[in-house]
Amino acid sequence: MMADMGRRGEVYSTRIFVDDGQKTFFFNVKENRYHDLYLNIVESRKTDRGFKRTSLVVFDDDIDKFMIVLERTMNAIRSRKGSPEETFTVGGGRREYLLRLPPRGKPALQLTEKREDATGYRRESLIVPLNSFDIFLDGLGKAVSAMNNA
Repeated sequence: MMADMGRRGEVYSTRIFVDDGQKTFFFNVKENRYHDLYLNIVESRKTDRGFKRTSLVVFDDDIDKFMIVLERTMNAIRSRKGSPEETFTVGGGRREYLLRLPPRGKPALQLTEKREDATGYRRESLIVPLNSFDIFLDGLGKAVSAMNNA
C-alpha cells in the first residue's frame, strides 16, 4: 500500500499481519529534513491494554549491511544451528543493532536497536516469529526496493 507522498516525509509504506492478526509490521520509507532516506520498521501488537508499538530505524547508508546480517541470522535460526547472535554498530557508534534468537519462547528473530539521542540511549526490540520470516522479508524487500528507487 502506497502512502500519500510527502505526508510526514513518507516515500513508501506497506504493512503485513502475523500471529493471526495479533501483530502488524509496518515498513515505512521516509525522508528527513536533510533529505536522508531511512527505513522505519514498526511492530504493533495487541495487549490487554490496547496496542504496544515498537519502532526501529535503519538509514539508507546502513541498509545493505543490515540486510546481510538479517538474512544470515534468519537462516541460522531456520536451520536451528546454535544460538545465532550478530551485533553491528553504525553512525559513528550512535546506533547499534543486535539480531538474535530470543532467550525464551518459540523460535523467532529478536531485532534490537540501541540508539543515542539528546536524552541518552534508547533501546527498542521487536520479535519476528519463525513462521512469519518469509512474509516479513517480502514486506521488508518491497520497502528496501522503494528506498533504492526513491
